[in-house]
Amino acid sequence: MFAMSHFLAFRGHDGFHRRQFLYSAATVLLGSCSLVRADDFQAETPATRRGLKFLVELFDDQVDLLPEFQGSTTYWLYHDNFLAARLLEKERPELARKIDQAIEKWGVKRSGKIEILFQNDATAPPFHHHELLEVGRVGNRQIKTEQVTDRLNEGWGEYADLRFLATISLASRNLELAKLQFEAGMKMWDGKGFADKVQALSGLYATYKLALALLAAKRIGSMAKELEPILARLQPLQNEHGGWITDYDASLKPRGLSNVETTCLALMAVA
Repeated sequence: MFAMSHFLAFRGHDGFHRRQFLYSAATVLLGSCSLVRADDFQAETPATRRGLKFLVELFDDQVDLLPEFQGSTTYWLYHDNFLAARLLEKERPELARKIDQAIEKWGVKRSGKIEILFQNDATAPPFHHHELLEVGRVGNRQIKTEQVTDRLNEGWGEYADLRFLATISLASRNLELAKLQFEAGMKMWDGKGFADKVQALSGLYATYKLALALLAAKRIGSMAKELEPILARLQPLQNEHGGWITDYDASLKPRGLSNVETTCLALMAVA
């Protein structure tokens, strides 16, 4: 078992500071990792094939985890590696198993939020604030995770992604209430992206919120015509390596890097 050293950091809501770092680090390589090649990887469409190949080739067999992005020395257990394991379960079950086992070694069981996408018993709202924890290191690799706190996020309704996660959580229990949450999230669509509280602060639109909107729509059985522009905005944000870029600006220019979390959510949305 690796040594555990808990370092608490606070990043605001849903990766705002984390994505800002990805934007500022877009041309910087922070390290190297041992890669698994995936030249023979098969998937259903060219986009999903390239996206899954992107994930597979990030796999670092020194820690059996994926770094946040190519060249990063930061490895997020939740949400990145948890999501990657779920995406790879069908096509590359041996990699998914290694990732799950690696997460278990670090003693981390859950995040308290992203599980909503996979578990009918993961209930929300209300939502709570989350914190970042560094759980340990292996050489120059930082192993981190996101974890729920007891502190209630009283302003959660100002964030499009949380509206869509609420939609997904409520869909199996109260479809009418789920649809109301979805409508509230869609009111933040400004024709370019979701202009919520984070977008107002950063000036950037978050790619993963496009994916969550599409996932929420699927969960409540809504594929209305208004969703076509969202899918049309999401698709071009996949780069030449197969990953999805984290953000884009008001001129629709991609900003930042392609990372694991954004790519996993986009793959779920376009599947």
